[in-house]
Amino acid sequence: MDLETTDSNADEMSALRERIASLEARVAELERERHEFRMSAEQSQALVAAVAKISWSTNADGTSGLASVEWCAFTGQTVDELQGVGWVDALHPEDRARAATAWLNAVGTCGIFNVEFRLRSRDGVYHQFWSIGVPHVLEDGSIGKWVGCCVDVNEQRQMERALRRSEERSRSITMRLPLAVFETDAEGRITFVNDTWSTVTGVPAREASGEGWIRAVHPDDVSHVVERWLEIVKTGEQKHTIDFRFRLPDGSLRWVSGRAVPMRSADGAIEGFIGTLIDINDRQQAEELLRETMSQKEIIDAQRQRLADLSTPLIPITDRILTMPLVGALDPERAEQVLTTLLDGVSRTGAAVAILDITGVAVVDTQVASALLRAAQAARLLGAEVILSGIRAEVAQTLVGLGAEFGGLVTTGSLKTGIDRAMKSVSRLR
Repeated sequence: MDLETTDSNADEMSALRERIASLEARVAELERERHEFRMSAEQSQALVAAVAKISWSTNADGTSGLASVEWCAFTGQTVDELQGVGWVDALHPEDRARAATAWLNAVGTCGIFNVEFRLRSRDGVYHQFWSIGVPHVLEDGSIGKWVGCCVDVNEQRQMERALRRSEERSRSITMRLPLAVFETDAEGRITFVNDTWSTVTGVPAREASGEGWIRAVHPDDVSHVVERWLEIVKTGEQKHTIDFRFRLPDGSLRWVSGRAVPMRSADGAIEGFIGTLIDINDRQQAEELLRETMSQKEIIDAQRQRLADLSTPLIPITDRILTMPLVGALDPERAEQVLTTLLDGVSRTGAAVAILDITGVAVVDTQVASALLRAAQAARLLGAEVILSGIRAEVAQTLVGLGAEFGGLVTTGSLKTGIDRAMKSVSRLR
C-alpha cells in the first residue's frame, strides 16, 4: 500500500512539473509576443511620425477629446477650439462642409475617415493635406478611441497640377501645330490626333480612334500600309516612311507620308508611338506629271529620230556604195544631221563611195552649199569618195553665182549618173 502511494505521488509530481514547464513556455511566448507587439507599435508610430506631419486622436464618440499637439502648432488653434467639429474652422471655406460630412459619416458607420483638404497655417497660407483616421476597436467590439494622421501633400499636388498644366499646354500646342500629329498605344491603336491630322486625312478625331482611320485609306494601299505598320509596332523601328493615299470625303485622293517613333518607359518598354503625316500630294502630282512628261519626251524623241532618219535616209546600193537622197529644205539642224548620218554610215560600213543626191532640194544657197562641202570633206577624211548628184542648171548657176568652191568634189546631173560613176570608181579600186 505504501509502495502504491509513493508511485502515485511520483506521477503527480511529474505531471505538475510538465504543467509548470508548459506554463513557463506559454509565459515566455506571451512575453515574446508582447515585445514584438510593442516593437511593431513603436515601428508603426515611427513610420507615422516619419510620414505624417500631424497625428491626432479623439474619444470613442468622435466629438470630444480631440487632441493633436502638431495640429495646434501648425494652425494656431487651441485644444478647446478643436472639439466637436471646431477643427474645420482651420480648413479652407470650400473644403469645410465636405470634410465635416466625411468625418461624421466615418464615426456613424465606424468606417475609415479618408479626405483631402486645404489647411490654413499660422501665417495664413493654405497647404494641401491628406487626412486618414480609423477606430481603435477593443476586444469586446466596442470603439476605444479614434486615431489618425494628416500628411502634407502640398508639394505633391503642386507638382501634379504643374504636370497637368504642362500636359494641357503641350496638347494645346500639338493641336495647333501645322503638322499632322498622332499618338497610339503600345499595340498601335490610335489614341489621339490633332486638328491638322484630321484636315489632311479628312477623318474626324472620333472616327480615327483605334483602327478607324484604316477605313479612309485607299483600298489599293490598305494591305501595304497595315503590313508595314504592324512591323513597326512589333519591332519598334521604322527604316522608311510609309507613303499612301487617303480617300477624302469629297471622293478625291490625297497622298501622305507617315513616320512614327516609339515612346518608351524608364525600363525601355514601348508604351506607345507618336508620329506625323506629311501631305505629299503636290509632290506626288509633280512626280506623276514629270513621269508623264518624260514619257511624252521619249515618244517625241523617238518620233524626232524617226523623222530624222526619214529626212536623211542612207541607202546602200552595194556593200561599197551608199547614197543619201535629200528632199525638201536643208536647214542648219538638218544639215548637221546629214553630216552625222553620213559619217556614221561610212564608218560603220566601210563604204568606198557616198552619193549625196540633192535632186529634191529646191533651194541651194551658200549655207546649204557650205554644209554639203563640210559633209564631203569629212567623208573623204574617212577614205570615201563623195559624189554630189542632182545638180540642175539653175542649181549650178546658183552655185557659180554664189562663188561656192567645190574643188575636188565630183558632181553629176542625176542620181543615175552618179551611181554609174560610183560603180566605175569601185571597179577601179578592185
